[in-house]
Amino acid sequence: MGGCSVHVGRLDRVPLAVSPHPGATLFSLMFQVLTGTTPGVPAPLRALVRQSLPPSHAAAMSAVFASACWAPDALSLTRDLDAGGEAAVPAELDALEPDALLAELHRQFGDTPPARWRAAAARPREFLDAYRAAVYAVWQNLLPVWRTAEPYVRREQERIGLAAVTGTLDVLVGSLGGRARYADGAFTLPHECPHHLAELGQRRVVLVPLASGYSADTYSAERDDVLWFGYPLPGLGQVLADVAPQATTGADRLTTLLGRARAGILRSARRRPSLSETARHIGLSVSTASYHCDQLTESGLLLRQRQGQQVRLHLTERGDALLDLLT
Repeated sequence: MGGCSVHVGRLDRVPLAVSPHPGATLFSLMFQVLTGTTPGVPAPLRALVRQSLPPSHAAAMSAVFASACWAPDALSLTRDLDAGGEAAVPAELDALEPDALLAELHRQFGDTPPARWRAAAARPREFLDAYRAAVYAVWQNLLPVWRTAEPYVRREQERIGLAAVTGTLDVLVGSLGGRARYADGAFTLPHECPHHLAELGQRRVVLVPLASGYSADTYSAERDDVLWFGYPLPGLGQVLADVAPQATTGADRLTTLLGRARAGILRSARRRPSLSETARHIGLSVSTASYHCDQLTESGLLLRQRQGQQVRLHLTERGDALLDLLT
């Protein structure tokens, strides 16, 4: 499939922003590891993805990441590029909609999706439930990396801002590298643009630094509001060096067994909090926290009890004993 060229002119004359959106880093990392395009992904990040994914959701992951050149924009965790901070990822997962996924599959494949997408097309809600659970499992283990990377992301925002003030944006963006390149007033994209996109139009340009590999590289020209590009975060090597001790030794046995979210919910349950209080405490949306509570309840570790307008969480004897044993 051929590429295309999108004319934008001088970058200091178009709306341009830098987004610290963590969903782009998360999706880029999974895409590189699960499609096998990992020469620039450090070994600790490759291991993090492979060890985090629940085997029961392998089918959903293999559908999304079977091709090294296309995945549905509806699943890319970049719906709201203006969002930032850890809460952006749960918000993106909560916003996944079956209708949006089906519409994109139809645009890409018509009425006959390839074999790997047939289950998603037939049962999109069940597919998205599996996708959410798998992605969230990776995100919980990627959080220490993202938290360590945040100062580097802020520094990158300052660097882009300085280039804008000094009139050197064209030079800086042209030097970011990757398959999508900027030169002579145009972005050259390696794959054919949707709708034969040739002009920026009313779109803004968003640059997204990715803490997902030394050659991390992604973009989307499918939306009518934004043309965005991901590129490797400068300083990623130092980020990984800084995070290594806490990433490899900081997890206690309860977290290793249950994952960060469910371990956090069990610890909070000793205070008998409400569901919404628990969600705020551990940085989840209420719907995501509710999903994890469902799993803990089915495992006999947690009870939920309605008190007035609130749902309170209680440990079972089994949950209390597990906490005593592993913490």
